[in-house]
Amino acid sequence: MDLLSPNPGLIIWTLITFVLVLLVLKKFVWGPLLSALDQRETRIREALEQADKARAEAERSAEENKQALVQAQAEAQAAINKAREDAEQVARDVQERAEADAQQLLEQARRTIQQERNQALQTLRQQTAELAILAAGQLLEENLDDEHNKKIVDDFINRMPEHS
Repeated sequence: MDLLSPNPGLIIWTLITFVLVLLVLKKFVWGPLLSALDQRETRIREALEQADKARAEAERSAEENKQALVQAQAEAQAAINKAREDAEQVARDVQERAEADAQQLLEQARRTIQQERNQALQTLRQQTAELAILAAGQLLEENLDDEHNKKIVDDFINRMPEHS
């Protein structure tokens, strides 16, 4: 028997063995192997989908946070502006009240000065009239009674011009 020449019986048995091994592998190995590969592909696809969803959620969350920050900054600026406006209004109110109080005090002082001036003029008129009566009485050497003196003083005061 020559080792290099093909033996038809051996070739047939080799083919039969190969086909049998192939059938056994197909029935017992190939199905579970393909099933395992399909399951692995499904798991990888699901993991990628979850990663995409997580990335999209993270981006959405970051955008919401950014918008919330912008809104918070706007609200803070509005509160600062409102506080500034309120403080300016309070300052204006205080200044207006102070000016009004000062004007009122000035008017009251003017009235008081005018009243004191009028009283001083009245007192001056009275004293002038009394001095005039005394001088006239001494000149006339006449002794007038108090009632007559009062009448003369009142007449004199009424005839004196008003000085305002």
